[in-house]
Amino acid sequence: MPRKRVNSALHDAIRAVHEWNLDVRQFAIHLTGESQVYENGDLPGEPGVEYQMSARFIKNLQILADQDPARPILVHMKTCGGDFTEGMAIYDAIYCAPNPIVILNYTHARSMSSIIFQAADRRVMMPHSHFMFHEGTLEVSGTYKGTITNLEWSKKEHPIMVDIYANRMKERGRYSKIAKADIKKMLENQMDKKEDVFLTAQQAVDWGLADSIFDGNWAKLTKYVRRRSK
Repeated sequence: MPRKRVNSALHDAIRAVHEWNLDVRQFAIHLTGESQVYENGDLPGEPGVEYQMSARFIKNLQILADQDPARPILVHMKTCGGDFTEGMAIYDAIYCAPNPIVILNYTHARSMSSIIFQAADRRVMMPHSHFMFHEGTLEVSGTYKGTITNLEWSKKEHPIMVDIYANRMKERGRYSKIAKADIKKMLENQMDKKEDVFLTAQQAVDWGLADSIFDGNWAKLTKYVRRRSK
């Protein structure tokens, strides 16, 4: 029997998802790391948030916003932590987008991806995904003055992260009734005690760092979501 041919429109849609991480038909973007294969054939592993990921995501977000600035966008996020500056470019793009945005988190929202997660209007954890935050890592090289400059700049990044967490935790969850300053103090204490602070999906919801755990109902995932007040 002759093999069924995939129609050209479907073929183009599949190609766009796999090559560009964009699904125009479903109004969805896949936020995933893009590993490069070494010359010897080895895989370096998932690279996390970096400039290629952020540049592509911003383009994809703009494409969908141009199509319909009111339609909710679903972001399938499956990435580990990564570069703070490039991650904040993604955060800002989501935060300032005209569309309501839902992030569905796979595997882990950790380090930089846990910050990106907070930009969404609806933050949804897959049942067996987890959340992790920490002080982060810093690698600096170069001249003495350049190293000092980079260290001084890095001190500005940590308070931004804590402030983003605290703002979302004030909106909902077990800490929503306490002062923002006390939430920040609690987060700092957690990071002082542990190198990495891990939360289950349910704990992330309880803390106010996520809104819900995905129940498998795709039809309602992006329904009735609204842009939250800024």
